[in-house]
Amino acid sequence: MGKNGIDPIVVKQITLDKESLVIRSKNELTIVYVLQGKGIAWFDSQQVPFKKGRLFMIPFDMKYVFQGDTSDLLVIECPQTFVTQIRLEADRLETCDNINKLTYITNNYHTKTGCVFYVKEDGILAEQLLKTVEREHVNHTRDYLITRQCIAILLNLVARNLIQADYDETGKGKKGQDVMKIITYIQKNIGNKSILSIEALAMEFKMAKNYIGEYFKKQTGVSIQDYILDYRLKLVEIRLKHSTMRLKEIAFELDFNDESHLSKLFKKHKQITPYQYRVLHRTF
Repeated sequence: MGKNGIDPIVVKQITLDKESLVIRSKNELTIVYVLQGKGIAWFDSQQVPFKKGRLFMIPFDMKYVFQGDTSDLLVIECPQTFVTQIRLEADRLETCDNINKLTYITNNYHTKTGCVFYVKEDGILAEQLLKTVEREHVNHTRDYLITRQCIAILLNLVARNLIQADYDETGKGKKGQDVMKIITYIQKNIGNKSILSIEALAMEFKMAKNYIGEYFKKQTGVSIQDYILDYRLKLVEIRLKHSTMRLKEIAFELDFNDESHLSKLFKKHKQITPYQYRVLHRTF
């Protein structure tokens, strides 16, 4: 555990000379940037070519295999506490809304295949940000504020380019942006489950009830119900780690039936009780 209870990121440059690099991310997010060279990346029984400037964002427990011919890769491993801190800082500033779309970013097809930036200038800026992160790490400056801000800006650049790519692929762009609107709506209303049912969401976004769930899963890789539960439990984790709120208060704020209901769900999905989690992870 690093400064202020935040696990430090791991930054490393790896050279592939007709070799393979296997990554099965055990972090909230693993970033792989191709500094130079070319090769092939495998994921989900698919293979895609990569070259200089390609950016891969690999979510937890997803396996990638990179095989390069004299290629240099920059690998940045971002643990959950690091990503959580970025989210908290974005929430306090009420900016960087795209950071909250990490599920969308990491499951988007363009990201899986290397996220070719739609805007050339954004790709240049992304490379500068990543090299800044590497420099901060190599020089042992450990100024995590600068590092977090670089990653936060990078996530915003990626999200902006994905939105634009989806917009172009769908003509008027309505479908490409609907999932972003759904995610934003869910997050803004996470404490009111009555308006987050499939029926209510279908009505809100003027979609057929039997279509909205299928569409959401296709775009994000998870069902609406699983996304809502996962997001609520992540908010519970944040409050347990970074606040003195009682479990009863957290349950009320996030619209769980009661404290007992929250405890049972938390233990079922996290394999640990809320009390145990707070003791292990609290930062106050």
